[in-house]
Amino acid sequence: MPFEESFISPRLTGKRFEDHAIPLELLEDFSALEELVFEVAKHLYLIDNPGRQRVARGFTNGVSLKLSGIEDGSAIPKILLVAATLGLFPNENKHYFEKARDQIIKGIDAVAKNQNVSDYIPENLLGYFNRIGKRLKDDETIDFSPGTQFDAKLNKTTRKKLVLSSPKNDEVVSEATVRGTIPEADKSRHTFTIQLQSGQRILADLAAPHQETVLEAFDKFEDHCHVLVSGVGVYDKFDRLTKFQSIEHVTILDPLDVGVRLNEIAELRDGWFNGEGIRPDKNALQWFADTFENSYEIELPLPLLFPTLEGGIQAEWSNANVDISLKINFQNKIGHFHSLDLATGIDTEHEISLSDNEGWKSLNTILNTLLKG
Repeated sequence: MPFEESFISPRLTGKRFEDHAIPLELLEDFSALEELVFEVAKHLYLIDNPGRQRVARGFTNGVSLKLSGIEDGSAIPKILLVAATLGLFPNENKHYFEKARDQIIKGIDAVAKNQNVSDYIPENLLGYFNRIGKRLKDDETIDFSPGTQFDAKLNKTTRKKLVLSSPKNDEVVSEATVRGTIPEADKSRHTFTIQLQSGQRILADLAAPHQETVLEAFDKFEDHCHVLVSGVGVYDKFDRLTKFQSIEHVTILDPLDVGVRLNEIAELRDGWFNGEGIRPDKNALQWFADTFENSYEIELPLPLLFPTLEGGIQAEWSNANVDISLKINFQNKIGHFHSLDLATGIDTEHEISLSDNEGWKSLNTILNTLLKG
């Protein structure tokens, strides 16, 4: 039987891991981690054997990492080192893989502490971190050293620093989602272009699963048809998306899509209305976009959105019976709600907190009553 022992149990933290499960899309990260461990192990072997040009034949034969389960505590994948045995003894090179694990942990720790990562991981191998953790979201971390003296936490910030620590790397691969229009599509070259609100154009591959949707949006370009494109993108060192490495979803958006409208509002400058009007804060707009996406009831009609002179935004709904507005103050995240019954002329006003779930539940209930009742 092969030799097995506990190798590493990284701790994944973030909203997606609160149910002690790991999304399937992250499992490929552990495959890339195995490759990195093997390459660092080979590097360490050559340091110990300076007379050799390459590692011994069969160095990695019978050696692998295996996911054996998920432990409690956010999500903790238990990864085993599996090695073929020679008689009663495991692969004689096993200790190189264990040392490689330790070097990787120390390298991530070094980046977190603004120290030299190449003291632990060769520069030519840092590109592996373009594959490990590329789908991490802003609130997510992979802690490779829980309960130790090391601070080996991989997140968006440390990933970027690890990749760019090598002078050979000037791009960082990460999840990307953008909204835009499609001004160009080339069937012969199997490419299309996504135009962002800023005017930036991003070239992408036109894969068969997305061709029908892309061509429909291209045909409706003059009608300002917007799409949501998500996949794995390539960013430069200034966090500017330069291209898509792969595209997973292309969706035609509702004409009133909130994300598109907020992107338009984000392009305003101070004095946008006859010399008056404060430019809305882009971080505040992103907060509202994220909160709206997670909290607004999907069956409800989308609102019209307008900037306010004070630097906030106003959402408006209407039908034959009622006019509704919600003026949103980004400073305190309070919405001033106003409704006018068109039949009776009765006004209703009150404030709703948009910083908690209860406030959004209240808003959804009121809108359901007034717009669908």
